[in-house]
This record gives sequence, C-alpha cells and structure tokens, in this order.
Amino acid sequence: MLPMLPIGFVLAIAALLGSLTMDGGSITSLINPSAMLLVLVGTVAATAAGSTMSDLKKAPKLLMGIMKPSKSNLNAVVEEICALADVARREGRLKLEARLDQGKIDPFLARGVSLVVNGSDEERIRQILEEDLAVYEEERSTGAGIFETAGGFAPTLGILGTVMGLISVLSNLSNIAKLAPSIATAFTATLWGVASANLFWLPIANNLKSQTKQLVRQRLAIVEGCVAMSRGQNPRVIRELLAVYIDEAEGKAKGKGKVGTRPKVEAVKTEGTPSQGESADNRRAVS
Repeated sequence: MLPMLPIGFVLAIAALLGSLTMDGGSITSLINPSAMLLVLVGTVAATAAGSTMSDLKKAPKLLMGIMKPSKSNLNAVVEEICALADVARREGRLKLEARLDQGKIDPFLARGVSLVVNGSDEERIRQILEEDLAVYEEERSTGAGIFETAGGFAPTLGILGTVMGLISVLSNLSNIAKLAPSIATAFTATLWGVASANLFWLPIANNLKSQTKQLVRQRLAIVEGCVAMSRGQNPRVIRELLAVYIDEAEGKAKGKGKVGTRPKVEAVKTEGTPSQGESADNRRAVS
C-alpha cells in the first residue's frame, strides 16, 4: 500500500504555493525567519514541555514508519496462520519451531506461535498476547497524541507572532512607507502556524491513528488465530473465524474471495483435534 502521508504533503504544499502565485503573490514573501523560529521551534518546545522524554524518543520512529508503505496485510497474515495451523495438525506443534527459526513471519505472530509450541493453554495465550497488544496500542496512541498536541500549539503560536508583529508596527507609525509591508510580515506568522498545523502536525496524527487501527485489527486476528491453533482446529475453520477481521476492500483487492465472507455459526461448533477413532463423517463436519 502506498504511503499516503508524503503524497499528501506534496499535494498540499503544491496547492498552497499554487494559490499564492495565482493571486500574484511571491513565494519569497513566506520566508520570514522570525515567524518560522517562533512557530516551528516554539511548537516543538511547547509539545516537548508537556511530554516525557521516553515518549518523545518514540515519535521520530513512528513518523518514519508512516512515511513508508504500510505493512498491514490481513489476508497474508490469515494465510500464514492457516499454513501454520496445518503444519501443527499434520506434523505436530514442535514442527512450528522451524518456521520460527526462519524469522520471516510477523514478530507478534511469532510470539503467539512460540506460546503454542511451548504448550501454553488457550487462556494463557490470549492473556499474554492481549496484554502485549494493549501496550502496543497505547504506545502508538501516545505518539499520535504528541503530533496532535503540536497541531494545537502551532496556530496559537502563529497568532502570538502576529500580535507581536503588530505591536512592533503600531509602535513605529511614523514611517508610513514601511507600514503595509510590516503588517504583511506580521501576518506571515499566522500563516505558518495554521499551515504547519493543518498540513503537517494534524495529518501525521490522523495517519498514525488510522494505521494503528489497521495494525491492531491485524494483531487481534493473530490472537484469535493462535488460540484456535492451540485448540488444534482445522485451518479451514480458522480461516472462516478470521474472515471477520478482513476489510471488505482488502478482500476484493486480493481477488480470491476465499477469506472475504463472515463466518457461519454452524462452521465453528466442533473444536479440538479429531481423535484416531473419530468417524469419517465427523471428520468431514469439522473440515
């Protein structure tokens, strides 16, 4: 999936500069060192003052993460879970260790599979994975909150810069020739504040929230998949159980349609691994 944040940045800046030049303005008129210093540095400083150092250290990493193509792919995760469940049923849980050693699967899924291999019961698996998921979601929400806070400070600091500029202008009314340019320069601070908030800080926060929802949904599917795997359920049943987590648009993009329907209640009545003496009809019912 394409990283929409940098694409949006480019389009927004192009629209801003394009509208300015179409009205006969000059791009160089936006370059005001004092306004930029107050708004940009002041926003970062005010945001940092209300955050902890550990949270601030995570913000750049989160920003770089949303600048890259999204790694969220529920279809691929569901297929990987079903493949692992098939190995566990056919060859035993210990055979899953070979998949873990390859290091190619999602780290969160690898943690869940390792719990299955170690023989943890389904209640323990769910508890551990959900606690990890809660911490993960809280960290990302805190990161989004930092950028959202910056988006609130920027316009206010822009207005503060404008007021400071107008005070300077009004205190020196003797030079009428420089009055209009000085007023225009004063309002540049407001432009920087509003523009940086609506074209930079707030879009980053919203993108983080949207990406977090997708990743949390993916991890919830992993939790249910690992629990079902620990029960020894059939991969086909697991696929139907996890279909509810898959976004409809993503399912259509896949083009195969085998995991794009909501699971039926009748399909999940039988749980556990079939015993050797189980009849063929019962085996087909589980499948």
